[in-house]
Amino acid sequence: MSDFPFKPEVVGWELTLRCNMNCIHCGSTAGEPRPNELTEKEGLDLIDQMAELGTKILTLSGGEPLMHPSWHIYAKKLVEKGIAAYIITNGLLLEAAIPKMLEAGMRRIGVSIDGMEKTHNFIRNHPNSFQIAMKGIKKAIENGIAAGAITHISKANIGEMEDMYQHFLKVGLSFWQIQITFSQGRMKTHDDYALDPQQMLDIADFIYKKQQEGKMQVVPGDNMGYYCEPPITKRPFKGCFAGRHLMGVDADGSIKGCLSLPREFVEGNIRTESLRTIWEDPQRFKYNRYFSTDMLEGYCKDCPKGDPCRGGCTVTAYAATGSKFNNPYCVYRVMREKQV
Repeated sequence: MSDFPFKPEVVGWELTLRCNMNCIHCGSTAGEPRPNELTEKEGLDLIDQMAELGTKILTLSGGEPLMHPSWHIYAKKLVEKGIAAYIITNGLLLEAAIPKMLEAGMRRIGVSIDGMEKTHNFIRNHPNSFQIAMKGIKKAIENGIAAGAITHISKANIGEMEDMYQHFLKVGLSFWQIQITFSQGRMKTHDDYALDPQQMLDIADFIYKKQQEGKMQVVPGDNMGYYCEPPITKRPFKGCFAGRHLMGVDADGSIKGCLSLPREFVEGNIRTESLRTIWEDPQRFKYNRYFSTDMLEGYCKDCPKGDPCRGGCTVTAYAATGSKFNNPYCVYRVMREKQV
């Protein structure tokens, strides 16, 4: 392993853009597969390359990853390579996939749940998605798989957080990850559901109170919780890790700093160059690897937390303002503005 200072320790891999839902908040506008998605042979080779570069944790994503014919083959190889393999699914195919998950050695999954039944089904554009997903979750738990919920909070479901929490406790979920919806992909046409930055305070307060109860692990996503008082993260935020210790792989082999970033952030493709060549090129991922505070814009420019925060989550900032370094969706910022 080289002494290059940045390692893709955490990876999000879009196995396919194909999806069996049509969610209103989908940042990828998933549905049809990408043209020329990776073959199974290419995917297996990619796993070898990631292992050589020091990948420790990998999340299989999509689209809907369970629609990819080789997801379980990839999962098994990841586990054999010593890489912790997780999957985030919408749950429609979950119940039938559990035997293959167990065979592959997967023991932890995340399921997208975006509200109570009526709201979830509305957001997901599927009339039975809530019941199907919950049935799959219960079956997974019965089989010893730790299951958690991944929730994108918007104006459509912010009022249901307490109801979701109580329901998740009854089901026996191991964790609940709460993140905010950002205006990218399909969400651009549903901007009326985008949160006001001030609503971040309510979400942070909710997370903190549930963490204090200690009944279930409630964690903020990477676009939530910078320098909250009281804090809701275990460690102080050290800026977006995209291109530093985080990497995203699109289904056609395109490499980005983070899977959620749009296509204009693609740094190369493993079909034309090795992953090491892309990752260890000092001219790529420069927006995060060579940060200085003079890159900050707007409110973030004069923020006392500008370094090391770097403007928080890059994709959230970019989706909201068109700048990678000006992020209105920041609890610390909202708290300071209220004090003025």
